[in-house]
Amino acid sequence: MENETTKFHAPRLARLAAAVTLTSVLALGGCASTSGTGESAKPASSATSSTPAMSARSDDAVKDAAVTATKTQDHVAAAAYWGELYDRHPDNIEAALNYSRSLRQIGSISQAANAMQRVHTLNPDNADVLAEYGKVLAASGRPDQAIGYLSRAARQNPKDWTILSAEGVALDQMGRYGEAQQKYNAALALDPGNPSVLANLGLSYVLEGNLDTAEQVLRKAVADPRATASTRQNLAIVLGLKGNFEEATRLARADLPASVAENNIAYLKEMMNQPAIWKQMETLNGAPAATPASTSTQ
Repeated sequence: MENETTKFHAPRLARLAAAVTLTSVLALGGCASTSGTGESAKPASSATSSTPAMSARSDDAVKDAAVTATKTQDHVAAAAYWGELYDRHPDNIEAALNYSRSLRQIGSISQAANAMQRVHTLNPDNADVLAEYGKVLAASGRPDQAIGYLSRAARQNPKDWTILSAEGVALDQMGRYGEAQQKYNAALALDPGNPSVLANLGLSYVLEGNLDTAEQVLRKAVADPRATASTRQNLAIVLGLKGNFEEATRLARADLPASVAENNIAYLKEMMNQPAIWKQMETLNGAPAATPASTSTQ
């Protein structure tokens, strides 16, 4: 059971971390997280973006282009191609699922939600549709709705770690951190060491106010070659929250221009320079927190 101190301080800590995370995302040029709700890189709707040449292509040719774009992680192109197939065949589950996944990758969450609402109406009991719709709802900040779809999907596909991880995200959004962490650990039991699950688990500990454990988990995540830039930036934020600005700056520079990384850390440092925040850190960590004056940045 959470103690009252953690309950009181964790929301403010979460807002602080979220504010700096937003700065990092913007500094990366609008790259959108799959768990975010931003629409920073959304393509034109597939119906209006198709050129005459594209429209003249056969379904097989469009699908081949979509598969190639997906494999090469050209998510904008993948969204355009899968979207064209989806517009041609709205009852095609494969096209709808891949269209939604590509849209999530580029942060076009509202478009993904519209697509999945439509395909779910046609296929209300399909496990893959339930899972993807639940993930989209979680990404759009509707965890209460997401949980229902994800739970139904999990009952049909209990070995799918992605569903368990998505359930964890939704539970974190609801402030049910212990339950979320159980879901992440269950996902890790199916796919040990998965860096995306570890990243979610680490952020769950941040939201809970457990910075030491968050650091341990995020360090394990970034040690994996598959770790993303956002995971490294989240570790940098945690290190900054703990007053380790020197290492936080070095880590931030791994993916950002030096000036941007330093500005981000300076912004965090300025926020952390407020006495009330440092007192909060002492309470959360159980020991006096390092102050900005006792650390240095490169």
